[in-house]
Order: sequence, then C-alpha cells, then structure tokens
Amino acid sequence: MRQPVTILVQPPAERAGLEASLAALLGELEWRAAGDELLLLDTSGTRELADWAAQRFPPPETFEHASCELRTLPLARGLSPGAALRAGVSEATHAQVFLMHPCLRVGAGFLEPLCAALADPRVFAAVPCLAGVAACEPAWVNGELALVPGDPAANELGFLPCEGALLRREDLAARGFDALFPCAEWLARDLGWRARRDGRALVRVAASTAELAPQPARVASAADERARLLFTWKHLDEEPLWREHLAALLARTLRATETDARAELVALALALEELPALARSRPAGSSRVRFGALLSRAGESHQREA
Repeated sequence: MRQPVTILVQPPAERAGLEASLAALLGELEWRAAGDELLLLDTSGTRELADWAAQRFPPPETFEHASCELRTLPLARGLSPGAALRAGVSEATHAQVFLMHPCLRVGAGFLEPLCAALADPRVFAAVPCLAGVAACEPAWVNGELALVPGDPAANELGFLPCEGALLRREDLAARGFDALFPCAEWLARDLGWRARRDGRALVRVAASTAELAPQPARVASAADERARLLFTWKHLDEEPLWREHLAALLARTLRATETDARAELVALALALEELPALARSRPAGSSRVRFGALLSRAGESHQREA
C-alpha cells in the first residue's frame, strides 16, 4: 500500500513556471492514487493564489477519483521562508513531507523510491536526482567554508538541496528551521547539516528523477556571504579549524579594507550583528560527528592546489 505524502510548495509571484510544475505533479499524484495532498504556502496576504489555483486546477475535474487534494494555506504577508515552512509542516496531514521548489518538474514514479529510502531510520532526507541543478558540497579551503562541485553520482550528500527532498514530518517538527537563515538554500543546508551531525544521512535516490526549469542567473550577494559566515560560526566545533578560520577572516577583512571591497565588509557587519542570536542557535552539548568529518573529501585536493 502506498504511503500518502504532503507536498509543500512556496509559490513565487510569477506563476508561469509554477503552473507547468503543478500540472506534472498533480498528474503524478492522481496516478499514485494514495491520497496525497499538495499544500501551497501563501505569504502574499491576499486570496489571489487560492483563486488562481481554483481556476487552473478546479475539482472535481482535476481530481477525477479524489485521490489527491490541493489546498492553499494563507499566511501573514511577507512571512519568512522558514516560518512559512514551519506553518506548513504543522498543517501537513501526512507523516512524510516533500519540500518542493515551485519550478521543479517531477519525473514519473518519483515518490515511491523516495518513500522506500525513507524506510531506513538512518536516512533523514531522500532526494531525487535533480537535472538542471548544479549541486555543491561543503569543503574547507584556506581556513574558510567553501562550496565545491558535488559528485553527481554520489549516493550521500553533504548539503540538503532546497529544490526537492522527502522528510518525515516528526523530524522536521523536532528540528525546525533556523531563523538565522532567511534564504531557502542556507535554510536547507543548516537543517540537513544538523541531522548529519547526529549521524543521519542525506541520500540521493537514483530511481527518482526531477528537473528544475531554467532559472535566472543568481549573483552572489552580501546576504549569501552573511549566511555562509553564520553557518560556519554556528557549526564549527574544532579548535584548530577555528584558529585557521579567524586568521583567514582577519586577512580577508584587511584586504577588503585596503581595496575598498565594501560588499565583503557589509556581509561581515551583517553577520556580526547576529552574534546574540547565533549564541542562542548554536547546538548545545557535543554532537556525534565533528565539523571536519562532514566536509567533502573533494575539498582536500582543492585546498592543496590553491
């Protein structure tokens, strides 16, 4: 018997990519006939999304056999991604939750292999093979956390991708989403990293496929750098690495001051402003797995070449 799943989606203002994505997803859920639900998290502060969904995917025509359900959850206008996800997890009907990018186009039969992988209690999240996504892994390069290209054939991941992942509702409710990370990428990375520190695994499932529609090129921002620094400061737990990091951070700050690299200085200032919140966010006690053990082995050769 197929296990029903709740799919959580935070739609963007632009609906073109969302409509194509939902059409493929709803077709798949209808075929599964497992009683899945699709929950759209609406932070617009209006009824526009609910009206749009009812017009584009009206019951009973969309759900001929009532084998899946589409709902819109109205939330406060401008609510952060983490707070919206917390509300969605609380509202979810089913024990397994799929976090989905609004422009992700799922492949046929994508859910069953993910559900099978999640039957292993060691697995925290099961991730489909994501075409159109340049996966990155964490590495330690010259005293700082770096993002290096991931191995597309790897069975286990260092970072949890924000484009699509199946997790248990109880795990999500217990760990929560850290408000330190307002952007989806670092929110997911922090969530997965905390699970990995406790000995859990993020697995890529070869039999499950999905594709992300082309996205606008993203330019690195001060917010991205702020998140990278806060992630490092939150999870770094080894004194030798701390010494390396502080030396690297001091050298980089001096260079930025000399060259008037204002973006780097702004990012550092933004991160430093969060130190009180960071102190409350750092994990209490010792974790089963240390920071260095969770880094990509690819980073070692990358560092030697630098």
